[in-house]
Amino acid sequence: MVTTQREYLTAAQTAKLVRVALGAAFPGEMFSVRSKTYSGGASIDVRWTDGSQTKDVERVAKQYEGADFDGMIDLKTYTSHYLRPDGTVYVHHAAGTEGSRGVIPAEDNRALAELMPAGVRVVHFCADFVFCSRDVSDYDTKRAAALDWLYANVVIDRAAPGLRHNADRVGGYWVSDIATGMTQLWMPGEDLATTYDRFWHRRD
Repeated sequence: MVTTQREYLTAAQTAKLVRVALGAAFPGEMFSVRSKTYSGGASIDVRWTDGSQTKDVERVAKQYEGADFDGMIDLKTYTSHYLRPDGTVYVHHAAGTEGSRGVIPAEDNRALAELMPAGVRVVHFCADFVFCSRDVSDYDTKRAAALDWLYANVVIDRAAPGLRHNADRVGGYWVSDIATGMTQLWMPGEDLATTYDRFWHRRD
């Protein structure tokens, strides 16, 4: 059984946990994990180049967020966690916003405290949010290659026949936006046909 006394971990302390968790989940990849504190809160920024997709990194890093925000009702709520000795976490209590006519469901696992093994602590991460941003090396070159591939391999609804134009579209998307999306999704060694297919199926 764990004590119900909640500990508060600073943004810097939380950043160390995020760094360890990312190292375990994505061995061999290099991440920049930086905390910052400002008037009214704190956050953590995670950046890396190429490598894993943003949604996959977020699944790991965002477990360490101390708050949630419901844009539907402009309300921030707070979350407490069980912190295991190995640095992994599990939600202890999240207030959610459904009780305030919002859309974020509550999660209450406080009763599990009696079942937790020794060494587990109840904590609140003072970094409200973790932001993850994936950079792409040689971005401009890769985006130009994506545009070339699109005009050579895809049927495009052209605003000006025979000319590349910002109004050219494919399936409701601007061609320029598809090229940008393909570049952001680029993975080392992947051919552009595969990247194009992933663009239409991704849900980052």
